Amino acid sequence: MEDEEEDEGMSDSSSPPIPYSQKPAPEGSCTTDGFCQAGKDLRLVSLCMEQIDIPAGFLLVGAKSPSLPEHILVCAVDKRFLPDDHGKNALLGFSGNCIGCGERGFRYFTEFSNHINLKLTTQPKKQKHLKYYLVRSAQGVLSKGPLICWKG
Repeated sequence: MEDEEEDEGMSDSSSPPIPYSQKPAPEGSCTTDGFCQAGKDLRLVSLCMEQIDIPAGFLLVGAKSPSLPEHILVCAVDKRFLPDDHGKNALLGFSGNCIGCGERGFRYFTEFSNHINLKLTTQPKKQKHLKYYLVRSAQGVLSKGPLICWKG
């Protein structure tokens, strides 16, 4: 059930791609773009002045949602699963936390993307939807930093 990301590339290359469909959110969950399923705002414009506690070994990164092209969603991701400056040395897999509601321990990117309502139109290719490192200025403002260098 949790290994659905591992099945990529198993189809015949001459067949048309199958559109990706996410599982519906659990009953009573928030499904608003830019908010997690607990209803907490994840948009960088809303969180840029917030003090966000993240565990040691995690980094704040920004995800781009196709349904919210003008916004960046803030995520906490274990840095071991992010590439170095040369796009290499990222461990396979995923480990992330929701900075909105505080839920921790997401071990699969599909599970995490569902939780943060990252509405994807294609099968997620691991965490390559995470686009930017987020940095805090000397004034304490969180903003978009350098691109995450994904290779391959």
